[in-house]
Amino acid sequence: MTKTFYQHFSFLRLLIWLLLLMAPALSYAQAKPDITGIVLDPQGEKIPGVTVRALQANGGKPIFQMTDEKGCFHFDNLNAGERYNFSFSSVGYKPQQLDGYTIKKGETINLIVRMRQKDDSLAQVVVVGYGTQKKSEVTGAISQVGQEVFENRPVTSIGQALQGAIPNLNITFGDGQPGRAATFNVRGFTSINTGSPLILIDGTPGDINLVNPEDVASVTVLKDAASAAIYGARAAYGVILVTTRKAKSGQLQVRYSGNFGWGTPTRLPQVIKDPLEAATIQNEAYKGYAGSDAPGMLAVIEYLQKRKADPSLPELGVDATGNFIRGANTDWYDLFYNKQQAFSKHFVSLAGGKGNTNYYLSAGYLKQQGSFKVATDDYKRYNLRLKLDNQVTDWLKIYDNVEMAQGVYDAPNKFVSGGYNIYRYLSLFANPYEAIRTPNGYYTQAGAVTFGQLEKGGRTNVKDRQLKNTIGFSSNFLDNTLRVNGDYTVLATQDRNDIQTNSVYYEVRPGTVSPFTATDYYQSAYTENFDQIVNLYAEYERRLEQHHLKALLGFNQEMNKYETFSARRDGNITPDKGALNLASGIATVGDTKEEWAIRGLFYRLNYDFKDRYLLEFNGRYDGSSRFPDSSRYGFFPSVSAGWIVSREPFFAPAKKVFNNLKLRASYGSLGNQQVAAYAFTNPMSVYKITDILDGAQPLGINAPGLLPLNFTWETATTLDFGIDFSTLNSRMDIGFDWYNRKTTKMLTQGKTLPAVLGASAPKENAADLSTKGWEFSAKWHDQFKLGNKPFSYNFSFVLSDSRSFITKFDNPNKSLINHYIGEEIGEIWGYKTLGFFQSDDEYLKYDVNQQRVQSTSYSLNGHPLAGDLKFADLNGDKKIDNGKNTVNDPGDMYKIGNSMPRYAFGFGAGASWNGVSLDVFLQGIGKMDFWPGVEAGNFWGFYNRWNQPVYDHINNDYWTPENRNAYFPRLRAYDALNNTRQLGVAQTRYLQNAAYLRVKNVSLGYILPVNWTRKAGISTAKVFFSGQNLFEFTHLSKVFDPEAISDKVDTNTANGNGFLYPVQRTYTFGLEVNF
Repeated sequence: MTKTFYQHFSFLRLLIWLLLLMAPALSYAQAKPDITGIVLDPQGEKIPGVTVRALQANGGKPIFQMTDEKGCFHFDNLNAGERYNFSFSSVGYKPQQLDGYTIKKGETINLIVRMRQKDDSLAQVVVVGYGTQKKSEVTGAISQVGQEVFENRPVTSIGQALQGAIPNLNITFGDGQPGRAATFNVRGFTSINTGSPLILIDGTPGDINLVNPEDVASVTVLKDAASAAIYGARAAYGVILVTTRKAKSGQLQVRYSGNFGWGTPTRLPQVIKDPLEAATIQNEAYKGYAGSDAPGMLAVIEYLQKRKADPSLPELGVDATGNFIRGANTDWYDLFYNKQQAFSKHFVSLAGGKGNTNYYLSAGYLKQQGSFKVATDDYKRYNLRLKLDNQVTDWLKIYDNVEMAQGVYDAPNKFVSGGYNIYRYLSLFANPYEAIRTPNGYYTQAGAVTFGQLEKGGRTNVKDRQLKNTIGFSSNFLDNTLRVNGDYTVLATQDRNDIQTNSVYYEVRPGTVSPFTATDYYQSAYTENFDQIVNLYAEYERRLEQHHLKALLGFNQEMNKYETFSARRDGNITPDKGALNLASGIATVGDTKEEWAIRGLFYRLNYDFKDRYLLEFNGRYDGSSRFPDSSRYGFFPSVSAGWIVSREPFFAPAKKVFNNLKLRASYGSLGNQQVAAYAFTNPMSVYKITDILDGAQPLGINAPGLLPLNFTWETATTLDFGIDFSTLNSRMDIGFDWYNRKTTKMLTQGKTLPAVLGASAPKENAADLSTKGWEFSAKWHDQFKLGNKPFSYNFSFVLSDSRSFITKFDNPNKSLINHYIGEEIGEIWGYKTLGFFQSDDEYLKYDVNQQRVQSTSYSLNGHPLAGDLKFADLNGDKKIDNGKNTVNDPGDMYKIGNSMPRYAFGFGAGASWNGVSLDVFLQGIGKMDFWPGVEAGNFWGFYNRWNQPVYDHINNDYWTPENRNAYFPRLRAYDALNNTRQLGVAQTRYLQNAAYLRVKNVSLGYILPVNWTRKAGISTAKVFFSGQNLFEFTHLSKVFDPEAISDKVDTNTANGNGFLYPVQRTYTFGLEVNF
């Protein structure tokens, strides 16, 4: 653990002890009892203006207090020896009663009270498009969470806190790299062209990954077409609305929170550390493949045996030909990774107001140390937010919201690149008998491609910057029945990446040095977006007896300018300082410029009769520059309805069981404009011809391809049915939705054209998709008195599922290499494995030709041997193959699994008593299959390539005559190298069950007694300890973290095949103080 962490921890410990030592001075004995307390809402926010009544149990005159702006109250005028009852009441909350407090002379009592909202949960306010609605008015599929999901959880991003908190909001990170951005999905697979939800921060676009979670007041997800229709072409696959804390009137309120902790990888490769054992097994694996010893391995084994007898021998010997002989004893992963990585987070906010002006100002700082012990990496984020509003007149308010954020990730260059990244190189070279450096101080080859690339190969510095300013107004007329609002936003973002790559050298043999990477260069690249957003909308509301009408009409326009620029120059002069003018070689420059705009008119019309029959119409007329003139505009309407059954007179007898019951239904369509800015054009590119004409390279121009005749909107149409109800005196709330989303006119490659044409077919809107799913949520909250003090507890559970099928696609033969009608997204086709051949002649009795999947065995032996896999001949043709690789003729393949996640769930439980709170959150996936690709070297080990490390999960679990029930086949290298070999084809034996349950977070907090802090000017002070990703339950191979695998069959060397930054298990101490 670093010195920095200990410094932070010591500071936290000192601050806590100072607060504790202050207690005697602040709680001295008094002539009269001292009663202090704080009143909080269900989300833990302080509630001002709560009426607190103290009444003697035997009667008498009650004594009243009001909680101040910080939610605190104080009684210092109660009679000692008397028995008191305390009651708490506030508009919108259920009255709370605490009875039976007998107060002794000089005694100090601290009360922490959590108010519950009134029984009519339908009165709660929900954020919707361009406004808010009472929950009773909502007829679409909308989910909302408040600050409760962020309490006591020192998460570094909003995505971490939302995982498993909202049904069918699917969030993935892919790995544990510091500052890694989350990927959001609403309601499962969206389109073969991908489709992501629209994310709005305070009503305008922004990067959710750069928002400080401490600033968040609520997060709302609009899931169906009816609720999202008002946002038009960017909202086809859902909308995520993030609302940040607002400016507040009244006395200045200061809040500080600080977190200090450390992380450790959830998974690291576990390998055999004995070099002689590892070399011997690898050599046997190579012999199983080639019938002979691996190149140079006999000399390695012999030298290791000598070093074992005589440890004074050097790590690298030299043979008779002058080449090195490897004989080290290196613990690569211990030298490579930090076991603990420190991080810290600080946040401070100021809120208040004077006169007609209110403000909210916050600042945040985050620092995360990376996992590398060699050439460390780290991530830093800086946040600044300012909100101002001024009530100019009784009918006009103006406001200004400013947001600035920057994320900086600094790391060794080679590890962040894809393909053969540093993790893949470790899996190829991190053998215990490999040395890192030679006696002459140079790297060995193994050392150069791993340690050398990190230490000497250069660095990359990635900066993500965002600046956003929104100015706007809100006004009301006609006794607040007409409200007009408008805002103008300027959003500037820049992603900059500066890379320096240096040559790394290694000593091939004593005295001979060669570059492993011969190219050294410096490159600076950036991507800039400049957005201007205008919103202008008016809302009219009128109630006439039992009729309630509300109408919204608005205009929205967004304009985007996109620009990229990259400059590279070879030949670094100074390897430690990178700049374009510090390189001397060839310079390469490139750029891109694009613009797009969208303009729309939108409306929402709400009508309800008797506050129980609800009807809502939404729609938007959109125009997008991403489409040609003939199809640039589209109208996308929706309708939804609701029935609050619990408000019917006939429902009165059932109110004892169901406090609220509402039925919902919606139907609507949305266009999707998530295509390239100029996809309907076919530009011609200019390049230099390699031939020399008249002493110069002439320019060439590529001929344009064909353009699509009908290039138009991809459309998502959703039908949704839902039910919401509360029961058991409104202590339990339950919601359920079923939906059917049809995505039509998806853009895909057109029909194959004759080769004589000389051009490929243009893309067409020629594919359809159907997604059906459901989601369930349940919440329970209650409170009772324990030990004469309130005990509050709660539970929550969410569960969702979806399945997607192709309903239209031009693939008449149903080839399995492409989509086909009837395909379920995520299908894994493979072979059925029957086990191992237990003897060499068992194959003859089986009488099935397996050459298609056993090419190595047939080339060496003519047939499989004992310890080789036995595949099932499903079609009975006496041979194992994939037939024509079509649905109708798949040979012996069939659907063995599906890689799409199913039954995503989250479970939370919390309790608080006497200032102590405990919260537990579990999250997971109920069903998911994963096939390790051929390049999943950490799983296959030497079955992929013979010189890969011997992993613990393979050692002693491969077939031998003495170990016939092993998991892996006999020792033979390259069996997982490609799809003609027995481990290179998808099959049932090694298909992984990727379902998991993870203890996502456990937090223990304590609010210090108010009388300890009140006289020090502190409203509340809270300390807590939190653990994130503590442990998990899964049948997945221990090589993989269940949150860092791919949702598709992946043949790459990175992505879901285990070559990723380790996911982190974190432990945090925190302090929150309110003044």
